[in-house]
Amino acid sequence: METTVVKGLKVLEALARSPGSRTLTDLAAECGMSKSNVHRLLRTLEECGYVARDADARTYKATLRLWELGVRVYSRLDLRAYAARHLRELAEVTEETTHLSVFDGEGVLYLDKADGIHAVRTYVNVGDRAPAYCSSTGKAMLAYLPEETIRRVSGNLKRFTENTVRTPAELRADLELIRQRGYSETCGEYRAGVLGFSTAIRSPSGEVIGAIGVAGPEERMRQRDIDATIRAVLTAGRRIEADLGFGVVEPTAVAATVAPRKTAARARKAATVE
Repeated sequence: METTVVKGLKVLEALARSPGSRTLTDLAAECGMSKSNVHRLLRTLEECGYVARDADARTYKATLRLWELGVRVYSRLDLRAYAARHLRELAEVTEETTHLSVFDGEGVLYLDKADGIHAVRTYVNVGDRAPAYCSSTGKAMLAYLPEETIRRVSGNLKRFTENTVRTPAELRADLELIRQRGYSETCGEYRAGVLGFSTAIRSPSGEVIGAIGVAGPEERMRQRDIDATIRAVLTAGRRIEADLGFGVVEPTAVAATVAPRKTAARARKAATVE
């Protein structure tokens, strides 16, 4: 491995993570390198257009060159291609239908699916849409979207079943619960008798890329190990993120996320009391 390249990337990543300009001393301390070494790397990065130097303040900052490259790479990502294998594996493990979705407008657009093994199963076609506030993958994404989007969605709540979220306060309670445990759980909110679990697919900065989930008849799904189903969904989501270059899967972190479970109904009740 070329150590100079590795060190240069380390310095560049430190600058990219910084909220503002950094001094040479700060960067050297964070990267664990000598100031002379970091200075040489910064000069090279500056000549290549990745770093800007403020001579008066004696500070450095990353330029938009990184953003430019990131946008070009991001525009070529095919989420369906990266997720296809994990979508199929999730369907095999859970024996239920799995879905890959993106947030579009105020709702969910289904990009891909893998059918379960049962004759009686949930039916969603690729290209179908669903409301974000009462669908499993929709809620998983909505929990991490900007406040403006949540307000817009909350202002147009239509009731589909007895379990559909009714008020903005109830929806916010659900979204807070999703953020706490890392996955969504919907039970008969869009279609009666359907139980679904999903997790958002996000970039390291928190941007929502999409969501993956599993859904099936409530009675049959509850006969299985629910925690194992949730772990499988979380693992699939993290593996897609890893394949996209967003990090590595840590099984212990995934397992810890599952327990303890708190139902959406309890979260809504608490929100109502408050």
